[in-house]
Amino acid sequence: MASFGRPIVCALVVCALAACSSNQGYGSGASAAGTVNLAAYPAPALSASEVQLLHGMSDADILGHFITVDSMEVATADSALRIVKTEAVLQYARLMHNTHEENLKRDRELAQQTGITPVKMFGGLRASHVAASLDSIRQASDLKLDYHYIMSQIELHQHVLAELQELRGVAKNPAVVQHIDALMPVVRDHLERAHALAVERGYEKKRG
Repeated sequence: MASFGRPIVCALVVCALAACSSNQGYGSGASAAGTVNLAAYPAPALSASEVQLLHGMSDADILGHFITVDSMEVATADSALRIVKTEAVLQYARLMHNTHEENLKRDRELAQQTGITPVKMFGGLRASHVAASLDSIRQASDLKLDYHYIMSQIELHQHVLAELQELRGVAKNPAVVQHIDALMPVVRDHLERAHALAVERGYEKKRG
């Protein structure tokens, strides 16, 4: 399982994306906190070692990584739901919990449909960045709980987009490629929502 320091979040298949779009209010930049222009928030480039690890992944590695990261994102959202303070951040955490819990089901369904057995470890590494995000929330002071959660979500989703762009050309099975294609607009939406919350809460300045 490749951690790359910044993991890949699990992808949705096309039907799951359509369901989320209709049932959970997915929309470009839609958020109780307002909207942002993602082009004004450029993400850090992946390191050469991260790219090398991504390019070495098989479809089994990719699906296994999706499953691991989704599980950890659900755990992170569960922690946030217990301890964050503001309703807007709670709504965001609920969205993350519901989306990634559904993703786990979709990941396993895809593995069964394609006959691919997910490999849940890649290169002897774990999804350490998501784990660090969870630890950050648990250890934060009461005044910083919302801040730590939202800023960690920004960092995570920034790198997810970059990683998925690399994996788009790595995956071999057409169903896995479709899985990745379906996730990218959803991850972009989650990133826009997190940035909008960060701007509303004063964690970062609005750009663009």
